[in-house]
Amino acid sequence: MSIPNLRAAITLAPHRFLLSAWPWRALAYVSAGTVGGVLIVGSVNLLLRYTTITEWPWYWEPVVILMVLVAMPASTPLVARWGRLCEGLVGERLERPTASGSSPRLWRDLGYTLLSLTVLCVLDLAVIGAALGVPLTGVLDFVDAPHLNVYERWASVLGWAVLWPVGLYLIAGWAATRSEIARAVLSPREDRLVAELRDVTTSRAALATAFDEERRRIERDLHDGAQQRLVAVKTSLGLARLDLPADSPAANAVREAQEQVTRALSELRDLVRGIHPRVLTERGLRAALWDVSARSASEVEIDLDLPERLPGAVESTAYFVVCEAIANAGKHAPGATVRVRGGIRDARLWVDVTDDGPGGASPDGGGLSGLRHRLAVLAGELTVDSPLGGPTTVRLEIPER
Repeated sequence: MSIPNLRAAITLAPHRFLLSAWPWRALAYVSAGTVGGVLIVGSVNLLLRYTTITEWPWYWEPVVILMVLVAMPASTPLVARWGRLCEGLVGERLERPTASGSSPRLWRDLGYTLLSLTVLCVLDLAVIGAALGVPLTGVLDFVDAPHLNVYERWASVLGWAVLWPVGLYLIAGWAATRSEIARAVLSPREDRLVAELRDVTTSRAALATAFDEERRRIERDLHDGAQQRLVAVKTSLGLARLDLPADSPAANAVREAQEQVTRALSELRDLVRGIHPRVLTERGLRAALWDVSARSASEVEIDLDLPERLPGAVESTAYFVVCEAIANAGKHAPGATVRVRGGIRDARLWVDVTDDGPGGASPDGGGLSGLRHRLAVLAGELTVDSPLGGPTTVRLEIPER
């Protein structure tokens, strides 16, 4: 079982916690949280210890306090970055935000710095002292206790030493709590949701690209494999008919088989076009839609102004959406003329599919919802304008890149 973070390690597998690396990662995380506070306190102590002034003036305490207060905001970028880096010890590492200036992130970083160098630092030291320092004190007190015999000394030492594993659970519990506090300040819920949404969108686009590539591979395999074999079989049957008497039973059987192969070949070609037409790969969106118009039962007019080839995912998505729109027009407005117009505007591909039917199409229909889902993968949009009495216009827009 994969453990994604410290909190899961404590709750999902507490019996295996001490045998994993999580206790030491939690200890390193809590120890790292004390670095900033220890440096500031140490610097002040060095200033007081090694200064050449024998007697400080009355205002030295306010000056030192002011120096500490100034040092905290000045160290905000370093402390916040250190905090995000340390989060990788107990869970997913926080990414550095891209926004800058006087954005809310800057104030959150400042708040985390002040919190980290004061309250959290004190609690970090207190937890480490209670979890590790107290048992260590007990061990040192009893290891050479003169008033106890050897058995009593080692029993007492062992009793105190047993508290160390318990202390590791205490450190891990505080580390998990501290991490939740740090994440709430450095990376609020809305930021994490935005990041997750961005990851989901990226994954969905990658999945759509992979699916499109798989469609191309299947189309290529069918075209170069099964389709060519059927063509060869049809040719062989035609040659066999030449060697048979015209009206013989064998010639009739061969002819019927040839007709069956012809129908299978036609169905296979339609299947290949539905998967991913080769003309779309080789000649682009305009040629592919001209091929659709030539095979459509409705009269389809194509007017596309595309100066160059578009990315494969854009062409493929636009092709299948337009084909579905043409099919819907033929189903709900039989005999109506369908006009397909489109081009590039503001770095976006737009295509209008308009029919002269009776109109009244529901913008939220099941078929249109499917088209919207297909377009959403590429951040595209679909709008429908279908007043009663017509015409019906389906418009798709996709970013060109």
